[in-house]
Amino acid sequence: MEGDWVTERDKDEGFAELDSQEDEAMETNMAAEGEDELLSCPRNTVFYTLPLSEAEYVAQGKDFTKEQVDGLLKSQPYQRKISTCHLCNQCWYDGKFDADCPECGGFALQRPCPICNGQCSNIWCRDIKSSHSFHEAHWDGECGLPPAVRQVFMLQNLTDSSENALSEGMQDLSTR
Repeated sequence: MEGDWVTERDKDEGFAELDSQEDEAMETNMAAEGEDELLSCPRNTVFYTLPLSEAEYVAQGKDFTKEQVDGLLKSQPYQRKISTCHLCNQCWYDGKFDADCPECGGFALQRPCPICNGQCSNIWCRDIKSSHSFHEAHWDGECGLPPAVRQVFMLQNLTDSSENALSEGMQDLSTR
């Protein structure tokens, strides 16, 4: 029984030993011209990957040093890619943004303190991961004003004292 087990290595995938392990184009039925019925778009060539042997898989792998990974993460092409808005495709790394886009939030990678509108002179940095995840601007920073003054600004910014908001609030109170 022990010798009866078939490993992944022993399975025949239907390819001769001389076949290449690279991507090969699958044959598609080109007699039916026009658009793909499911995707509603022009038909495209379909590619698939042939399985690698264990030796090829090990040879293909590469260990990267921490310095190499850090270099990649700090590279301009990577920063441009990660610092691009998912909604409007503006590149924050290049200082571009859309004022009407919720993910951009009216600024690129940095902005004046949103609590006091920059009166404290502190600059906040974009939280790129959260901005992408929630599709709205998220910022990291701290207001430099004293807590009592900061609280006044927060109350002003978070309280809607417009005439419409007040009348809607009064309407809610009268219907309860």
